[in-house]
Amino acid sequence: MKWADYKKQITALDPIEVHEIEIIAQLIQRRLELGLTQLEVANRSGLKQAAIARLEKEHTIPRLDTLERVSHALGLRVTLVDDKQSSSESSSMEHV
Repeated sequence: MKWADYKKQITALDPIEVHEIEIIAQLIQRRLELGLTQLEVANRSGLKQAAIARLEKEHTIPRLDTLERVSHALGLRVTLVDDKQSSSESSSMEHV
């Protein structure tokens, strides 16, 4: 099931939790778009493959330094966006 379909079924999570899950979904989507394995992302980020698998499987939000390392390995960067911008304009990750 794609994240967009799954997201429509979620009713028990508050908007902040949904946003946190979306960040992880973006990382997974980007890894797949690049055709990278979890091991390749781990090698690029200096983490262990098990850490990447855990991040993807459990949909837990990593520490900021971990998020930055994985994002950088995927050609992304973590940015802060003003809440007043529309959701179509804002993104938690940007291509670098």
